[in-house]
Amino acid sequence: QIRAHGAEIQTDAQVATLDFHPDGSFAAVILENGMRLEAKSCIVAVGGQSVPHTGSTGDGYPWAEKAGHTITELFPTEVPILLGDTFIHEKTLQGLSLRDVALTVHGKKDKAIKTHTGDLLFTHFGLSGPIALRCSQYTIKERKRSKETIVHLSIDLFPDESLGALTERFQAALAANPKKSVRNALRGFVPERLLELLFARIGFGDEVCTQVKKQDWTDFLQQLKRFPLKATGTLDFDKAFVTGGGVSIKEIDPKTMMSKKAERLFFAGEILDIHGYTGGYNITAAFVTGHCAGSHAAEMARDTVS
Repeated sequence: QIRAHGAEIQTDAQVATLDFHPDGSFAAVILENGMRLEAKSCIVAVGGQSVPHTGSTGDGYPWAEKAGHTITELFPTEVPILLGDTFIHEKTLQGLSLRDVALTVHGKKDKAIKTHTGDLLFTHFGLSGPIALRCSQYTIKERKRSKETIVHLSIDLFPDESLGALTERFQAALAANPKKSVRNALRGFVPERLLELLFARIGFGDEVCTQVKKQDWTDFLQQLKRFPLKATGTLDFDKAFVTGGGVSIKEIDPKTMMSKKAERLFFAGEILDIHGYTGGYNITAAFVTGHCAGSHAAEMARDTVS
């Protein structure tokens, strides 16, 4: 507990709402126990709606709306992707990690919307890992834009090699092992479970290297460069690292982080409609907006007192 204006305040008390002067400027914080905390300025930095066990449960959005702010559509981002492919339901690749591959989100007329290169993990529900998290927001946006239940993704297992270069390298492996089956000749080039899945899809792999059918070989190589996936959505906010959407930044003064709707009310962090990729970008945004809001809120409070 702390004391303010001679009264004891419980520091873990829940905030019910904010109150405003008749002119729209910030007046006070109202606690759930009914206590009214008047202040010269207020900073709302309660986070978004993701990772709710840390306390960010979306409480700040109604407060912002009461001040007249627009809340842009909220969605989970930096979040694992759900897949509807049969091999996911059968858990064929569960736990398989891929390094230095490229994941692409495809849109209308198969156009590549976004590609990220890095590490990927197959799970019991779909995809996780750094590049899946980075592609998640594009998957969500394309699903909403197209109004389709499925968004097409693809994995390039060898993003640093062209199809031609890859073909030459794999053909050399067959030529070096003419008496072996394709399955044995290519073992080690691709993770075994994924290799077996590709062979099963095409009905291929048991042939001796000198007896490979051209169409099977072409299909196999093309899937190495574009392994197709069907995304059906993402996990929800409780599994997301970041919240997309929030208080419209059009209604915030970027120089001070003060509301353009309610004087003396400031916003910082993920409650705002700003988000970045994993890798510290969201923490950086929180620190920068927090420092800016804190500096100017304190300055405004000090000037009011003086």
